Amino acid sequence: MVTNSRSIDPGELLRSRPTNTFKGLISWLCLLFILCAVSLLLVFAVMVLVSPGMTEYATDSVHEFAGSVPRHLEETPDGGYVEIQAPELVYEYGVKIVSAVAVMLTALILVFAFRQDRRAFEAIVARWLGWVWMEAKLIIIACFLVFLLSLMGNSSTPLIFTAGVLGVLLLYFLCLDVGRNRRFFGHNIIHSVLLRINDFHKMTTFQQRALRRAYSVIGVCAALIAFGLFGYGILINLLPPPHRDKLALTVPFVSVVGVIGAVWWYILSLKRDLRDWNLLMDQITEMYGGNLDAVNHVPPTSNLYDCAMQLNMIRTGVQKAVEEGTKADRTKIELITNVSHDIKTPLTSVISYVELLKKEELSPAARDYVDILSQKTQRLSVIVQDVFDVSKAATGNISLNLDDLDIGRLLKQTFVEMEEVIEHSKLQFRVDIPDTPMLVHADGQRLYRVFQNLIRNCTQYSLEGSRVYVSLVAQSGLASASIRNVSKTEITMKGEDLTARFVRGDQNRTTEGSGLGLSIAKSFTEACGGRFFVRTDGDLFVATVQFPLVGGETIKGMA
Repeated sequence: MVTNSRSIDPGELLRSRPTNTFKGLISWLCLLFILCAVSLLLVFAVMVLVSPGMTEYATDSVHEFAGSVPRHLEETPDGGYVEIQAPELVYEYGVKIVSAVAVMLTALILVFAFRQDRRAFEAIVARWLGWVWMEAKLIIIACFLVFLLSLMGNSSTPLIFTAGVLGVLLLYFLCLDVGRNRRFFGHNIIHSVLLRINDFHKMTTFQQRALRRAYSVIGVCAALIAFGLFGYGILINLLPPPHRDKLALTVPFVSVVGVIGAVWWYILSLKRDLRDWNLLMDQITEMYGGNLDAVNHVPPTSNLYDCAMQLNMIRTGVQKAVEEGTKADRTKIELITNVSHDIKTPLTSVISYVELLKKEELSPAARDYVDILSQKTQRLSVIVQDVFDVSKAATGNISLNLDDLDIGRLLKQTFVEMEEVIEHSKLQFRVDIPDTPMLVHADGQRLYRVFQNLIRNCTQYSLEGSRVYVSLVAQSGLASASIRNVSKTEITMKGEDLTARFVRGDQNRTTEGSGLGLSIAKSFTEACGGRFFVRTDGDLFVATVQFPLVGGETIKGMA
């Protein structure tokens, strides 16, 4: 048997686990501590090799640790001396060495235990280092080299140890920067300035003007402050003593007034931009709401004038596209209407001749052919009538005869007239229609067609042997008729998509539906002033027709 499983690399699993920043910081600090300790040991070893005095000092330290020195005198705070024996020295230095070794081992354990977290933290440090300009890094390196040169001929042990530690740390950060970023010389001041200039040229006119205005205000304020400071310093030294202080203070006063004026001018300019921006947002809001005639009145002196003109051109383009789309849709519907009307005349003649053939003496085979021909012509007649009705509803040319009628009685009448179709479908209809009259204002003929299409839709698409539930209720001033059934095929579309023209719930086209039944039902319902919507839940199909009761509350948003 072939499987798709593969062995998991422990290293890959470790690399893919989430990292902890705090653990990474601890491991990184331990690594720096180990580097500093190693650098101190290396510096000490070099000093022992090159300096005889350091050799004697190292030898005495070893003898003290071994306890082989005679007696050791240590000065007390009162000026006396206390004799320390060798065993005490061995204990003292032994504790120090053991503690140092324990600290080093602990640091090593943390370095290796959290190495994955440390690598992630080093990536963060390298990213911070990448933000520093190359010139700043070179200045730091130059300062360190100057510090090393200043130590030549200087035998100060603390300075030598400090230079060793700083050198190791500087080398570590340099390797981290070069190894991770690989752009040590690429990120410099000249490159950053060129990038900012390039970004400035890529900006829109409004961005350029806004930045230029901000930079100008900053430059003017800086120049006024410098003028005030230097002017005060010059006048305080050049003017005679009697009125020197008062006259010298006039320069800072003028500079402060200039700074306040520049800031106030910038605030007023920003306020005008915000006002023009609100005009553009109001236009966008109106266009989003469907008002394509909305225009803005931004003055030509505004920084947003270019954006305003572009938005007006977009409005014109959208309006033109909508008009062309509406015209094309109207042309298409008119074409369908004319074609349907032209087909009806010859189709009526065909149906009439088929009926005449049925009255003739025909052989059994010819009789079967005539029956099939009669069925197909009747189906074609229904399709043509559906197309004609939906095209009239779409263009608004449908004629209505609105009147107050009992929707419950109309629904019962529809079931009576379609009794033969319901019995032939072998479905179980559960009808719950109260006897209390529910008066609605609608066209009885169109509303009858709505219920007829819904019932026929159930007989064509419901699961064989299932139940169809029909109910009529009155609540909140509305008469709501709903029909629920279980589809024989899987419903893969949303309810609102099923009410579109030429859309069928059965995509295999094994039934005789035209895909216009629900569309006609929705168009006729809305034309009469009601609401029609479809809801699907798995294979459950629910169609609902709502009308305001006469004398009751109206539906929110209903015409």
